[in-house]
Amino acid sequence: MGKYLLRRILQMIPVVLGTTLLVYALVFALPGDPVKAMFGDKPVNEAVAAQIRAEYNLDKPFFVQYFLFLKNALSLNFGETFAGQPVIAEIGRAFPVTIKLALMAFCFEAIFGCVFGVISGLKKGKWYDSVILIVSLLLISVPTFVTGFLGQYFLGVKWRILPVTAGSNPGFFDLLMPAMVLGSVSMAYIIRLARSEVSSNIALDYVRTARAKGMSNTSVTFRHILRNSMIPVVTYLGQDLGALMGGAMITEQIFNIHGIGFLTYQSILKGEANMVVSVVTLLTLVFVICNLLVDMLYAALDPRIRYA
Repeated sequence: MGKYLLRRILQMIPVVLGTTLLVYALVFALPGDPVKAMFGDKPVNEAVAAQIRAEYNLDKPFFVQYFLFLKNALSLNFGETFAGQPVIAEIGRAFPVTIKLALMAFCFEAIFGCVFGVISGLKKGKWYDSVILIVSLLLISVPTFVTGFLGQYFLGVKWRILPVTAGSNPGFFDLLMPAMVLGSVSMAYIIRLARSEVSSNIALDYVRTARAKGMSNTSVTFRHILRNSMIPVVTYLGQDLGALMGGAMITEQIFNIHGIGFLTYQSILKGEANMVVSVVTLLTLVFVICNLLVDMLYAALDPRIRYA
């Protein structure tokens, strides 16, 4: 178990470095001049522009800029935005909002995905199994922005159940509809994954043996079927928690949530490489740590992994 976790931790290093290098290269390759973008339509004095480029190291080659970023990042100094604000402070203001949104979406998809998936798997072939499958297929097929606009129209405008937008300081009810939209696709995948695992485990020999010994259906379901069926679901959920934070960009734009996704989008438009790479580095670390925690939980559920 210890060697397995050490191997997984060492694998984090090239993943983080590779991700930051790739994102930095993509931002560096964006067309346009970020200094001129700061001034908008106003004319820019070349001396002032040159001074700003030198201040933010924009006049240096790509690899020099990248290694300067890595050197400063090791001391948690991610530089400043073009507006003069520390990058770490901007991330600190936006990150809690995204964490709250992602956790709400995670709870929504985990609870409803597992419940409907288990019901569908235990009652395979029934009419409500077909309904659940059709709804999950629709959620997977429809893009997130379409689901968001439909939710805004019906739940916010027509029926006035939930707020249409969240704003810069959202509460629980402000984030409820965005969380449902963000977690809807993952919920559909969990439904289909849980259904597949439950329906396949029901037909295995150990389940028939347990029933032949006189165990009740409730004991068989909870002690044998669900315990083995939930291993792939737990793995998916752990990976998805990190992905939810990175995938919140579209949802945050639709509902005007000033979180990490909103901040990243605005930084891309401005060409602020330090901000974009810092956010992506943070999200990569969160994603990798979530995967590591899932591996530990997976090892606890499946003894075969414990001694690998």
